[in-house]
Amino acid sequence: KDSVLVDVGEKNEGAVPLVEFVSDLSTPKHPAPTPGQRVPVVKVGGLKGGGIALSHLKAKTALGWEMAVKAHAEKQRVRGLVSSSVKGGFIVDVQGVQAFLPASLADLRPVRDPKKMVGTGVRCYVIEVNASKRQLVLSRKAVLEEEAGKRKVKITSELRPGEVRIGRIVRVSSESLIIDIGGLEGTVRAPDMAWGKPDPAAFERGQKLKVKVLVKPEKEGEFLFLGIKQLQPNPADALKRRFIAKSTVSGKITEVGAHGVRFEIDPKTNAFVQAAECDTDIVYKIGDPIKAIVLGVDCTNFEIRASTLKFSEIHDRKRVAQYMKAPPPLTLGQLLSPEDKG
Repeated sequence: KDSVLVDVGEKNEGAVPLVEFVSDLSTPKHPAPTPGQRVPVVKVGGLKGGGIALSHLKAKTALGWEMAVKAHAEKQRVRGLVSSSVKGGFIVDVQGVQAFLPASLADLRPVRDPKKMVGTGVRCYVIEVNASKRQLVLSRKAVLEEEAGKRKVKITSELRPGEVRIGRIVRVSSESLIIDIGGLEGTVRAPDMAWGKPDPAAFERGQKLKVKVLVKPEKEGEFLFLGIKQLQPNPADALKRRFIAKSTVSGKITEVGAHGVRFEIDPKTNAFVQAAECDTDIVYKIGDPIKAIVLGVDCTNFEIRASTLKFSEIHDRKRVAQYMKAPPPLTLGQLLSPEDKG
């Protein structure tokens, strides 16, 4: 009930307190050994009535220490289990050895909720060994940076300009978004956030979204540039299809100034007439109806560029052409009939 009998090859069997296996944090899934299983032990004394007193934890600690010292010398990774959260970091059980993992070296970014790390397995490098005090200092961040570097090289080699990736926003500013696309961070500049005026407030940290690869880094130190608006329809294209150049549009004046006249075609569409394209014979007043000729589309403000001057010129030419039009030839009846008096 309270001991584990172990054959160590001597005349008498050895006994290990069962509690040493139950409290062994390095094997949480299998707390109690099974018959036939091999386990490390160390002799710690004798038992009353015969037998050998053994310790499993002391043996694992001794082996774990040797392994950790060797891993430090050979710069190899070690596996451990986070047993508790303490001030400034975490205590990690590395095969029976209690090691310290500083909070600053626990992750690539500050750990916001230390309690969530307790009970999790971690891979670390041993960065400091104090043999006299038998203390270890670990770095999980070094492992994560190493793996991130490998992923970065792999993703960079696979990237192709124009392809679409799923990314996660890691930083938002008024000038750009930083997007992580699986180990490689890219920048979305303000002009590539949205068609028209960008609104950084529409994005938040941790948000997942699709991005298009615009420019991939070819050399070390070069940036990866991504785009969001490139995956959305350009409003200017829809305006060009709807408002063909040289066609006539009408609306109501909403703004009059030295720079020109702006009018509303419909609740979602505005047109602008630059001062040079305004007919000076017209008095422009806010609220008055207006007609103009379409010149094109402003792809920055998504407005129709129009001209009242050209509309007046075309209208005047039509009136002159109507006036100069030759009268129709007289019919035979008109030639034979006498003229009406008066």
